[in-house]
Amino acid sequence: MKRRCEESVPLLGPFLDGELPEEDRLWLVEHVSGCASCAARRVSLAAQRDALREAIGRRAAAADLSRIADAVLARVADERPLAPVLRLQAWGTELWRERRGRLSAAAGLMVAASLAAVVLLSPLGHDVRKGPLLADASTTVDEVDFENHEGAVLQSGQTTVIWIDDDGPAVAR
Repeated sequence: MKRRCEESVPLLGPFLDGELPEEDRLWLVEHVSGCASCAARRVSLAAQRDALREAIGRRAAAADLSRIADAVLARVADERPLAPVLRLQAWGTELWRERRGRLSAAAGLMVAASLAAVVLLSPLGHDVRKGPLLADASTTVDEVDFENHEGAVLQSGQTTVIWIDDDGPAVAR
């Protein structure tokens, strides 16, 4: 078998079905017109195709399809419905399978947002009423109980700030 014949044999079926691209069709027509072996194969494949179509057409014409709708409906009626747990399981599986990428991404974003909220909204590492607020070591904050109110005195160098809580009586801590 020649190399051109080896390349043309797989193209004969699509050629007969009319599914071969134009460039390949032109090449195959040129080859088959000059090659007796490939021309004989094309005739043989066309004969097989025609014989199969005729046989299938005869069987389809002889088939009795008048009761098929009743048979399908009877079989559907005989089917037992799924238990609610199995229906829920099937629904969940289908839901997850179709959307697993989007649900996983959303869950990841929710976890990341939760962690960010915890970090950003957590209180500072030190109590501002009990230690230095500035890097300057001479800055101090002292808690003071002004009778019925809490307060604090902030001293930094020559500046003194007195803070009194007017919200209510001081609570022992």
